[in-house]
Amino acid sequence: MVSGALARVSAAFLVMPLSIIKVRYESNLYSYTSMASGARDVYRTGGLRGFFAGYGATAARDAPSAGLYVLFYEQFKKRLSSLQAQRSVSESLSMGPSMAATINFTSGALASATCSFITNPFDAIKTRIQLQPQRYKNILHAARKIVVEDGVRALYDGLSLRLTRKAIGSALSWMLYEELIRRAETTWKRSAIPLNHTI
Repeated sequence: MVSGALARVSAAFLVMPLSIIKVRYESNLYSYTSMASGARDVYRTGGLRGFFAGYGATAARDAPSAGLYVLFYEQFKKRLSSLQAQRSVSESLSMGPSMAATINFTSGALASATCSFITNPFDAIKTRIQLQPQRYKNILHAARKIVVEDGVRALYDGLSLRLTRKAIGSALSWMLYEELIRRAETTWKRSAIPLNHTI
């Protein structure tokens, strides 16, 4: 969990300059004609530090999400598998590959949706700071200002789009990952090669 959080935070730091340029490029508050012009403007108005505006909120969003995501996925998968097993017993059915894939897909979507809901306030704060860094001193100041001026609901701006995008992506990723693992294990068993003997 800790290693996952560190990996996410480190990756976020590396791509932060691109993130802030992208956010401003897509906003109607700036009239950038290209990514290059956006980079020049960020440097002109904020120097090198300008490329990392909102990093604190990004780290606060990504660090817990890394651990919570896997935890939620395993819990949802366990619960759905248990429900399906009970249904299979009562109806004399067996859980085939297609049902397992459905459970993995659904678990991935639910885990991602849950994490997106929990961490969305930090994402909203990050976006506000990236768009108007001069207005906010830090994460707490930004959070208070957003709530006072726009209400608590403003912390969930963009949730539906973010939730949908991440849920679908995560669902597909987990389904494919688990299916590849299942196929690999099946192939190894058929080849009579113990899994713990492979490199």
